[in-house]
Amino acid sequence: MNQDKDEAVIVEEEGKDGGGVASETATNSGSNKPQVQTDDDDDDEDEPVYIESSPCSRWQKRRETVSQRDIPGIDASYLAMDTEEGVEVVWNEVLFSERKISEIQHNKVSEVFNKLIDLSHMNIVKFHDYWQDRTKKDDRPRVIIYRNKILHC
Repeated sequence: MNQDKDEAVIVEEEGKDGGGVASETATNSGSNKPQVQTDDDDDDEDEPVYIESSPCSRWQKRRETVSQRDIPGIDASYLAMDTEEGVEVVWNEVLFSERKISEIQHNKVSEVFNKLIDLSHMNIVKFHDYWQDRTKKDDRPRVIIYRNKILHC
């Protein structure tokens, strides 16, 4: 990645089993003690806490981080939900160096991701969509990409 971009978020499909990722959710069941809950619990009444959504509300980012292999440029990965397909996905975030980007830089980022959407190869994960988010508190624009499959070793 070069330094004229700011932040990218990639969302990719994780699979139905979720790999046993534990989710810590504080609940209050009448006592003053918060309870920690994992995905292995049978209590389906508790809904996961979403901390961020895509502009179209299709992808919803959760608090749980996902441990992935070292992917260059990925700074953080979170568990998320694709509300249209009903599957868990991974929401990857990439931080870039500059806080603000010009319209020219914005167009360059768009051009790169439009080319990735058009790219089709059996050994490359397919990119389906992206959007740019310039509403973060730290003024770092983000590019968010939805990718349909996670690579498993």
